[in-house]
Amino acid sequence: MLISLKVRRRAALILACAAVFVGGAALAQDADWPTSGEDDLRKAISGATLTGEVKAEPPFNFSEFLAPDGKSRGKMIECCKPEQVVSNGMSYAGEWTLEKENLCLAYEGEAEKICWRLQVKGDRFRMTDQKFGRVGEGQIRPGNPDNL
Repeated sequence: MLISLKVRRRAALILACAAVFVGGAALAQDADWPTSGEDDLRKAISGATLTGEVKAEPPFNFSEFLAPDGKSRGKMIECCKPEQVVSNGMSYAGEWTLEKENLCLAYEGEAEKICWRLQVKGDRFRMTDQKFGRVGEGQIRPGNPDNL
């Protein structure tokens, strides 16, 4: 019984250290992405196309134009075929808004909007779905180069 208790304590210590290490790594990774205000985010994404990948189940690639009037149009395809998004992707449309540091999207046919915490660094973006923990990353391109 004493050995069993020692083994359990050692396992608990290892798990605690792992949790601190993983949590610290997540915080350090998050620190690499600045937090921007709503006005800065609007300048970065309004009238631009976000192209990237969302790490979901299953993961998918997308390209979405965020028009200055609040309309969005895009295409998505199951990962990992970024070169095929525009030619073979499924089309979708909706509306977008910024709510503080969140990009919120309401798609046609969907009952609820989806809000992502948006971070921008240069021409790169990262979106975090705070409800489910999914993360999307990619590039911000000016205009509508994919003709979405």
